[in-house]
Amino acid sequence: MKFQPPKGTRDLLPEDASKLQKIMEICRSVFTKYGFEPLITPAFESFELLSAKGGLGEAVKDEIYYFKDKSDRELGLRFDLTMPLARVVSSTSLPKPFKRYVIDKVWRYDNPQSMRWREFWQADIDVVGSGSLLSDVECLSAICEILDKLGFTDYKIRTNSRKLLQNEFEKIVAKEKILDVFRIIDKLEKIGFDGVGDELKNKGVDPTDVLNILKIGSLDKISDNDGKKELGELFSIAKKFGIEKRLKFDISLVRGLEYYTSVVFEVSLGANVSCGGGGRYDALIEKVGGQSMPATGISLGLDRILEVMKENNMFKTEKTATKVFVANVDENALNDAIKITKTLRENDINSQMDLMGRNFGKQLEYANSLQIPYVLIVGPTEVKKKKFELKDMKTGKQRELSLNQIISIFSKL
Repeated sequence: MKFQPPKGTRDLLPEDASKLQKIMEICRSVFTKYGFEPLITPAFESFELLSAKGGLGEAVKDEIYYFKDKSDRELGLRFDLTMPLARVVSSTSLPKPFKRYVIDKVWRYDNPQSMRWREFWQADIDVVGSGSLLSDVECLSAICEILDKLGFTDYKIRTNSRKLLQNEFEKIVAKEKILDVFRIIDKLEKIGFDGVGDELKNKGVDPTDVLNILKIGSLDKISDNDGKKELGELFSIAKKFGIEKRLKFDISLVRGLEYYTSVVFEVSLGANVSCGGGGRYDALIEKVGGQSMPATGISLGLDRILEVMKENNMFKTEKTATKVFVANVDENALNDAIKITKTLRENDINSQMDLMGRNFGKQLEYANSLQIPYVLIVGPTEVKKKKFELKDMKTGKQRELSLNQIISIFSKL
């Protein structure tokens, strides 16, 4: 009997897992550079929090892994990394602004499809306590730096304001139906304008004027309102950060979650592959029992970034992080191979040695199969001379070097 991962989940074998970790390392280094601090929260939360009105809402029950524990408490695997943050901030006294990052898994009970899983990794940053759009642009700037470092060149961050749309729709749609309209518009990329029109009709909304608004391509064509003013300020600050060319006004962007209150963002890679999004959620913390407090944030979907980078051959070709394999020519040299491997590791050089009792030839085959770039050959002659053959596995060339020389070479790589 062969067991498979649960539906919507997947195993990442060492090669892909290493690539994902490299993405995480870049995210972490940039977040830290910008002054964001790490926060760790539980993988599951109370259903009461997850379904809070003005947060994810009661309907989230159909979109999460919902369960009861042995004491009949209602729980759910976290849907995103924002609701746990709101809980922490609402119940903890923290200096403001509170800038935090999280790189962790979230779970959604979606229908699995291309680049969509039920379990996936997010890299999330948020600024709590600041109502300034400078906070939003700081988050966007950090995301741009991450994507630049990863090697992306043609990404865009679609940008809009729910205040702007609210103002436009209040002229043509009954106020109590605007949230329904937002939810329908959020499906635009999946179902197209015709699908949006059909769903609007089913909700008793005339689609004509709504669809005309969604086709407006320039902010200049929007009548003056708070949302337009807010976006103008956002773009102005973005210019000072040098990222204004990455931002693209898109009036159809609403983001489906109820807690967004004004500016919203969505990150697109090349051929309209969305890999993240966020926005301002100034009412959420109060909705979950805290003080009234502004907040903003943005999250990247790391699994999608990984897949796009693989498809476009954006990773270096190394299959392993190991730099050198210490090969003993026979059993008599094993103890010396252990000592040398230990010394290399003490000098922070990623090293492996034979654990299978293989002969010398098989050790070389194994090192080659993992694409380890160098093999250090240890035998009685080498130990006696205190000089070891360092073989470049790509070129086949060998050099006779002392251990100190070898350490020096790898320390500079």
